[in-house]
Amino acid sequence: MLKFKRVLGLSLFWASWILWAAMLFVPFVLDTDAATITIVVTTCLVVAEVSFIVSLFLLGKPFYQAFKARLKPYLFKLTARGPEKE
Repeated sequence: MLKFKRVLGLSLFWASWILWAAMLFVPFVLDTDAATITIVVTTCLVVAEVSFIVSLFLLGKPFYQAFKARLKPYLFKLTARGPEKE
């Protein structure tokens, strides 16, 4: 059961990232009106967010802490701040 939860969690985690990336390309790939593109992008966003949250629940707190620690240097570069001194 633990292996199933881990595989499902990792699959949902990567699916959420793929859906977030797909949202960027949808307006250029679909040759349709703005309303349809808006619906498709919004649906991708909602599904990506739900799959990301479910994956974090399935993978647990250690995965979340490791993920957060891995992204922290990029966040500091993005916000032009250094790491906080404790």
